[in-house]
Amino acid sequence: MTIVSENITRNFISYQNNQELSPLLLLGNALSALQDIPDNSIDFCMTSPPYWGKRQYDNGGLGLEKKHEDYISKLVAIFSQIRRILKPTGSFWLNMGDSYLDKRLLGIPWRVTFALSDQQGWILRNEIIWNKVKGGPDNTKDRLRTVHEQIFHFVKTPKGYYYNVDVIRANPKKIKIVNGAVVSATGVTGVRYKRQIELSTQLTDDEKKAANEALDNMLEKLTQEDISDFRMIIR
Repeated sequence: MTIVSENITRNFISYQNNQELSPLLLLGNALSALQDIPDNSIDFCMTSPPYWGKRQYDNGGLGLEKKHEDYISKLVAIFSQIRRILKPTGSFWLNMGDSYLDKRLLGIPWRVTFALSDQQGWILRNEIIWNKVKGGPDNTKDRLRTVHEQIFHFVKTPKGYYYNVDVIRANPKKIKIVNGAVVSATGVTGVRYKRQIELSTQLTDDEKKAANEALDNMLEKLTQEDISDFRMIIR
């Protein structure tokens, strides 16, 4: 890892030209450091800035502003630089938590998001809910605990940005054989349907025969892996 706190532009360009694989860490004020990075030179950015009014820092910094409006303004200024240095094919991912003031939930993540969209032209592609399951310590007795945070996905252009959904796509469930019986991707074995057909008081004998034949046909398709699942509605 290389740590740079001076001559950021020169060191950054040198790092890019050498196609280094080891990380380059730019140490300094976020806004001023970003201002030294060339336009359209970054493929990806993800950040989780300090939340407003949640922490105390020895040397000051983001999140200690007296007004949440000032905090939002500082973030918007920083994210303007991120937009400048991000390539048209790149993505910006932002994780933020909210804050309360006089029992009022401020909606800071959405205030920032609207500012980025309205003032800077960012395109919001997704809001993702990060379920933190337990959340942080919270002794409040007059509202529900907060157990989630938001992650926003921004891009600069509506088309042409890099996005490979296949790498996160879950593989579809497949059929399996359990005790000699074929089981669909969602657990359908046909046993329940056969029982429903047998006990139906609305089906005639001919209709029951047709329903059993249709069910056997679907089970055969499962066995041949022509389909992975099916449903039947039986009167």
